[in-house]
Amino acid sequence: MSNKSERPKARVFLVDDHPLVREHLTALIQQEADLEVCGEAADAPSALTLIHQRNPGLVILDISLKRSHGLDLLKDLKGFRPKPAVLVLSMHEETLYAERALRAGALGYITKEEAIVNILSAIRRVLAGQVYLSARMAGLVMEQLVSVERAPTEEA
Repeated sequence: MSNKSERPKARVFLVDDHPLVREHLTALIQQEADLEVCGEAADAPSALTLIHQRNPGLVILDISLKRSHGLDLLKDLKGFRPKPAVLVLSMHEETLYAERALRAGALGYITKEEAIVNILSAIRRVLAGQVYLSARMAGLVMEQLVSVERAPTEEA
């Protein structure tokens, strides 16, 4: 007998061109009582079609896809109604990628290295409408901001 007060699971869609990454994320997410993977794609054209059909609450997106760029897909998702939240999962540790992703509409950016430990908390924060930057990336962004702010002062 099902409990009617149970909250529906948050639907997550995965976009990564590496099958092993998608498989691992699926296994991890499916173990959570409040999350479910509703689909996956290896490229942007397939992802656009499937995301439109499956209506996920969250898209986990690798920005380095074969034959396409994840940032282009991210921009295309802005037109979806309802618009899914996006968490970028990337191998790139440069702040430029995180900045571009956030400006293009992502709510979160996490490196694949840090995702091993923090992906579930990142998913939940982004689903809650909060911005998420992995600890390392947040530190790099802050260092960059502080160095930019200090530069004019040091010259004066």
